[in-house]
Amino acid sequence: MCHNSSCSSKGNTLNRRWMRRLAVAVYVLNVLAMTWPGATLVNTARPLVLGLPLSMAWPVLWILISLVTLLFLDYSENRGDRP
Repeated sequence: MCHNSSCSSKGNTLNRRWMRRLAVAVYVLNVLAMTWPGATLVNTARPLVLGLPLSMAWPVLWILISLVTLLFLDYSENRGDRP
């Protein structure tokens, strides 16, 4: 039984659970995209993406996707803790 205001409601708990599952799915896709066979799809020097060969831009893209995923996960986990 919960007696203070920091307890999560059922909807908030479902949102956190959904966000955790989404984060796990993103990281599983990240592993598949960065290893064989996913990395073989972009194993070319052309086209250039922001001046980087595609084979170098691909990991940068996944690092940025991971960063955004972690930011959203942090926000969803700590939403009630911030003033």
